[in-house]
Amino acid sequence: MHTRRGFLEGVTAAGFGAAWWSAHAPAIAAAAGHAHTSMAAVAAGAPPPRFNTLSADEARDLDDFTSRIVPSGDDGPGAREAGVVYFIDRAFGSFFAEMRAPILKDLGALPRPFPDFSTLESTPLFTQLHFLTVLGLLADPAWGGNRDQLGWRLIGFETTHAYAPPFGWYDRDYPGFTP
Repeated sequence: MHTRRGFLEGVTAAGFGAAWWSAHAPAIAAAAGHAHTSMAAVAAGAPPPRFNTLSADEARDLDDFTSRIVPSGDDGPGAREAGVVYFIDRAFGSFFAEMRAPILKDLGALPRPFPDFSTLESTPLFTQLHFLTVLGLLADPAWGGNRDQLGWRLIGFETTHAYAPPFGWYDRDYPGFTP
């Protein structure tokens, strides 16, 4: 079973530390925005947008692979509905550009249909695509990713503001205060 702590440990072990995150934050935001606008266009009935760095076959394979990492099901939408493949397309053109060729080569070498993931989980390919899938799924919607907050709803994250007690002592003299 995967946990948040395990994900963060894997990300750090794979070389994605705080310096990497801060250096690539604008590109991650741009990739999330690309995923959001691409999926919004598809939802509005427009034809699927062209990919910037992926061929149609590569995009299909990546979509199939990431949809197995976070599948759609009775419990909700998955990577496909959140537009993760569009996020990865933009990532391969920016902050993950150096990994594009090795990932696509390794992905292309896999048999179809994809083998059981238990045989792939220890491979660099799985680690990198798992990282990109989760990143694309959970990107802040204010940056444009995580279409319709699908990823956040999937993990139970609510975006409501939380007020902290004690209520009343600091605003009791405010006109209109009612306890």
